[in-house]
Amino acid sequence: MFTNKFTQIGIFIFCIFLSNIHALSLDDVRENALKEAKIITTDELVALLKKNPNTNIIDVREKDEILKQGGYIKANRVTNIPRANLEFLIQEEVKEDETFVVHCFNGSKSLFAAKRLKDLGYKNVLYYQDSFKVWKEKNLAISSKDFVLNSFLYNPVKEVAKGVYTSIGATQPATYENTGHNNNLGFVIGDESILVWNAGANYLLAKSFHEEIKKISNKPVKYVVLENSQGHAMLGSSYWKEQGASIISHEIAKKEIIQKGENILTRHKRTYRDKALSTKVIIPDETFKDNMRFDLGNRIVEAKYFGYAHEHSDIAIWLEKEKILFAGDLAFHQRMLPIFEITNTRKWLEAWEKLELLNAKIVIPGHGDVTDMPTVTKYTKGYIEFLREKVAEALDEGYEAYEIDQSAYAHLDTFKELARLNASRLYEMMEFEE
Repeated sequence: MFTNKFTQIGIFIFCIFLSNIHALSLDDVRENALKEAKIITTDELVALLKKNPNTNIIDVREKDEILKQGGYIKANRVTNIPRANLEFLIQEEVKEDETFVVHCFNGSKSLFAAKRLKDLGYKNVLYYQDSFKVWKEKNLAISSKDFVLNSFLYNPVKEVAKGVYTSIGATQPATYENTGHNNNLGFVIGDESILVWNAGANYLLAKSFHEEIKKISNKPVKYVVLENSQGHAMLGSSYWKEQGASIISHEIAKKEIIQKGENILTRHKRTYRDKALSTKVIIPDETFKDNMRFDLGNRIVEAKYFGYAHEHSDIAIWLEKEKILFAGDLAFHQRMLPIFEITNTRKWLEAWEKLELLNAKIVIPGHGDVTDMPTVTKYTKGYIEFLREKVAEALDEGYEAYEIDQSAYAHLDTFKELARLNASRLYEMMEFEE
């Protein structure tokens, strides 16, 4: 019993000793991590991104933290890898000898992340000690998972020109979180009525968009023009029909909606679940072949078809007086353009020649922010020409499409998802081109 008593005392003292070691070791680890870290300040990070805009920024926060804390650093390459998954996913994002930046909200979590990455062999990891908190306080460029609270819109409505507005969707694939708002919506106000560009991906998203429109104008929405037959362009039509609007599309899009609409809706319901409430397939009321004009009251908007391009039925709307083009999926710049199995890149280039003749001053693409013709020309026509040339070389010289170096476009959103797939599909298509 005497022995047991002293044994218990010894264990108690040893536990206290261990707890003190633990407390001290945590401080020691923090100090050692700081000594070993390659710290980059806010000013230095701004300079680095200016010099090397494709530097990868690794944000180690959880997704809900990013939303609550106001978004993330806006840069060409930003990757969110939560700290818990860092060791498992980092090798998919950066090479061991690559220079990249790690940060979190206030620098605490990312300090240990940077230390761990260095221990794993990543010698050029830069620890952004100020982190997102200071970046935001300095009013530097940020982006967000969702800029509009209490709404299904991904981005707020913004004015492009007098009476012309857009809401820019996410440049990532459609998800439950972004409610399918991964394409651009728009509207044009005339003296008598409003034309809406794209119905939206579902009933609730369309309703949210209309609520924003009504804050700006009480004029009725008379027309809703669909850029093509894709779900995020047409499935919100069920809401707009309830408002008395006429649904307009290209004649090919109407045929595709009749043929594939219910299958598209079934897939969308699996993705959006409760957010697909009241969403139905609506067949367009009117169609056109080459162009169609809409008089909104002292303002004319024209829907135009330039031919087979990204897919069969892509159209644009054109404001001649203002030289504003809602280009839809004919034009890309911040998001890598996708080459679908039905895409015809050669005909897309032919359609582009007609589109260029408009000499648009302002372009609202299908995905990505408002821009101009030189920019969308670089990343649409330029990318297609580049990839066709490289695929032709691969066919002639006998190497595989995945070997084509597309790193010049690595900063574009969806690059990882689409670059190799685009090359592979184009390779197969060009094998049989006449």
